[in-house]
Amino acid sequence: MLIKTKVLVVDDYPENIQTLSRLMADDHVEIHSFLRAEDALEATKRIHDYGLAILDMQMPEMSGIELSKLIRNVKHYEHLPMIFLTDQQNNIEILDGHLTEGVDFLFKPLNPSIVRSKVRMFVELQRQKMVMQSQLRVMERLQIAAEAATVAKSLFLANMSHEIRTPLAAVMGFSDLIARGEVPEEEIDECAESIRRNGNLLLRLIDDILDLSKIESHHLEMELQTYSLKEIFSDIESTLSFKAAEKAIDLRIVEPEFNKLGHVFDPTRMKQILLNIIGNAIKFASRGEVSVEVAIESVSTTHDRISVIVKNQGIAITREQAQRLFQPFGQAEASVKRMFGGSGLGLVISRQLARAMGGDVVLLHSDEVSTEFEITAVLEKSKKIEMDPLAVRKSIFEGDRVTANFEGKRILAVDDARDNLVLVEMFLRGTACVLTFATNGAEALELCQTKEFDMILMDIQMPVMDGLEATESIRKLGNICPILALTAYTTRAEYERCIRAGCNDALIKPISKNILVKSIQTHFNQANV
Repeated sequence: MLIKTKVLVVDDYPENIQTLSRLMADDHVEIHSFLRAEDALEATKRIHDYGLAILDMQMPEMSGIELSKLIRNVKHYEHLPMIFLTDQQNNIEILDGHLTEGVDFLFKPLNPSIVRSKVRMFVELQRQKMVMQSQLRVMERLQIAAEAATVAKSLFLANMSHEIRTPLAAVMGFSDLIARGEVPEEEIDECAESIRRNGNLLLRLIDDILDLSKIESHHLEMELQTYSLKEIFSDIESTLSFKAAEKAIDLRIVEPEFNKLGHVFDPTRMKQILLNIIGNAIKFASRGEVSVEVAIESVSTTHDRISVIVKNQGIAITREQAQRLFQPFGQAEASVKRMFGGSGLGLVISRQLARAMGGDVVLLHSDEVSTEFEITAVLEKSKKIEMDPLAVRKSIFEGDRVTANFEGKRILAVDDARDNLVLVEMFLRGTACVLTFATNGAEALELCQTKEFDMILMDIQMPVMDGLEATESIRKLGNICPILALTAYTTRAEYERCIRAGCNDALIKPISKNILVKSIQTHFNQANV
């Protein structure tokens, strides 16, 4: 952007102004000329960014020196550079000019090269001053932003400490009581349920933090697959109905006729958005029902637009509070936070996920009667059903208890964390399998060189040799037994890395007994086909 310096020129002779204007003509100069001193003075009161004043010493009504003194009394112009035009070179006049802080003189008749050089010098000084002022304003804004970021960071850490320690207190407390044998047998199931429930809260919080990090670093990826919206809303209803019933809230979902072939989208992310928004509606509802009205319209031959309006009867959200809702930890007020808890990450993550799907999450309106949010997304219509190997699974603790008989099956469990190996042993206790343990990939490879196994449960991130390298080496031995990767990474890229290394499947930690046993059973059945 071209920075221009405004130059104030005052002379009662038009010819002198024309001459000066011609000599000063430059892309970096904007000339404001006046024949009367009074008009020039008025201009300085309206315009506050003159960078240089050129004043004729001898003018009727008011001399250049008198005008310079009045200009210096105007705010912003205490230190305005000035050049006086004069045809007299006596010392008294020059001294008088310096006493009024005039910084230089031009003597008539004007010398073009002197005029250009002096004006160019002052224009350059003014340009540098403007650049420095601009940089100073930028630095001030950055400082304000940095201070705000520091406050936000402190708030983030305070919220995280609270949101992590609260469920962790339940997990550690009940675990300690059970370990000490201080829980009556009839209450053990209740304590175990509390441990599972709070463990799930911690898991969701970790996922939210990771999602927020991906959003901030612009690394959020959508894992597209063909999936049924009807199945999504069926899962949502079964998951949240119990939560609504606990508050005596009726959850009502009104669905249209969905495309039987499904749509192409990320079902995990879609469920995450719906669980956040509908879950919030239930949490903040004080009476009546939470209604979810789903509508679909075709926007092209290949895409549909889905609209989900979530309405509840509960706490009204003011305009000021609404502006904070989609900011990290931007809950309405501290009193609400004490009443309802939560990290405050759900809405900002949901909005970014919806926008990644070509839609948005917006607050339609809120008053004392009801609050309405709308979720929108633009989804590609599927032409054929293609279920993905990473299809959405139900919660890790859902489903009926499973039993299996792996009698005589030799299973190698590889993990550098002893507690995880103990957990696998307890999960598979009663299946009659023969378990062998290794604490890193190198140990697993050595065991596979001397023993035969029917199944390998392979942790991925381990010291000495990681799970991917170990799997590749085991496959080079000619071993064709099923290898199930156990990974804490949740991305499709990680899943594909496991498959390329030679794994038959990848299970995401934390893993429930049901999922582990069912997966082992599935791959044993496939191996026997």
